[in-house]
Amino acid sequence: MRVFVGVCVASTFALAAFSSQPAAAGDLGGSCCADLEERIAELEATTARKGNRKVSLRIYGNINKSVMWWDDGTEQNTYVVTNQSTRNVFGFEGRAQITPNLSAGYRIELEARTAASDFVDQGFFVDPGYGLVSGVGAFGRKDITARQSNWWLEHVKLGRITVGLVSDATDGIAEIDLSGSTAAAGSAVEAWNEGFFLRDKNTGFLVSPAGATNIGVMVDLFRGNLDGGVGNLVRYDTPVVGGFVASAAWGEDDDWDVALRYAGEFGGFQFAAGAGYHEGKITDSDNFVVLFAPGTIRDHQEWVGSASILHVGSGLFATVAGGSREWPDTNISGEDYFYGKTGIFKQWCSLGKTSIYGEYYHVWDVGSDVAPIFEESASMWGTGIVQHVDAAALELYVAYRRYWANDVTDRIFFPIEPDHSIKMDMIMSGARIQF
Repeated sequence: MRVFVGVCVASTFALAAFSSQPAAAGDLGGSCCADLEERIAELEATTARKGNRKVSLRIYGNINKSVMWWDDGTEQNTYVVTNQSTRNVFGFEGRAQITPNLSAGYRIELEARTAASDFVDQGFFVDPGYGLVSGVGAFGRKDITARQSNWWLEHVKLGRITVGLVSDATDGIAEIDLSGSTAAAGSAVEAWNEGFFLRDKNTGFLVSPAGATNIGVMVDLFRGNLDGGVGNLVRYDTPVVGGFVASAAWGEDDDWDVALRYAGEFGGFQFAAGAGYHEGKITDSDNFVVLFAPGTIRDHQEWVGSASILHVGSGLFATVAGGSREWPDTNISGEDYFYGKTGIFKQWCSLGKTSIYGEYYHVWDVGSDVAPIFEESASMWGTGIVQHVDAAALELYVAYRRYWANDVTDRIFFPIEPDHSIKMDMIMSGARIQF
């Protein structure tokens, strides 16, 4: 206080000594103290701040942009896209302490989707989620969507309950991965090219025995990892007990799931794993038909999980994921898949750790049980390198994948002749930055 008064008095004498001179451009006038108060008031009026001091505010986000080259056997092209292996999101979350054991909080998260890699195509006419659109090509859908909008209550001994738009219990259960390479690629292999078409290498199209042009969309085969999603739900998570956390969620017309996760470190190894079961009801109607399949479709059931292990000293890692989906009381067989990744995640330079990996994915029994010709299978293998730059929370990557299928039909249209070799080569080169 004495220092402040001394500075103020000295400044007053200085102002008096130069009172005959014009005021400087930045001078707000008045005495020193009044000038200081006026400046503080101006800063407060122009500074963004949270609504109150009782609830904390944290802003976070993730940006993942890439240059994508592709070759479907008939055409080659290059797009600038959002690599949907990790989504472009920004969010706000906060917490308030009610008692030493009880807290409350909130979360709002938005996704900015521009030229998403799972929505662009060769430039024909399909934009998943928007229906038939002419010439989608490298543009895809552009929008901002809500991914999280919820509040929660958490007790140290009883766990957390969350209400609102929130991840279900199995969201992320197939993506547990300690490889340090998820910025480039993960078990959701359709994230690179879900909207693309599969083309026959001989004709440029998928052609049925009857001669009708039959275009198969990549999503028909590369269904991804059967991971959970988000919805308007009530979710419960237990406290961490011995490294284990159990979760359950319900909502969205009787959609529900349960999951169990574990994370721990022992003997120089880091280990993380999870498994879950999900049951989703499409509709309460007994006469609802999907994809022109005879019969009725009520619930679909999914079992899914993943595990990852990392040897801290050597950096060697292995990650696996797998799942199965069924449609009870229908002639749709569902699908089963396996995903594996292995490599090394180690620091060789001052920038940060480097991840070098190889990956493989196979999906089978996709289609209908009516006839074996309707049952499809497909595969993917890939490799890549991811360089972490710790000073900027940045990950630079270059990755390659080959997708292929030898036994393809599109169950919406007519079956094609079997044993046509259908493939797609892709390279992603880009960066993810987190804040």
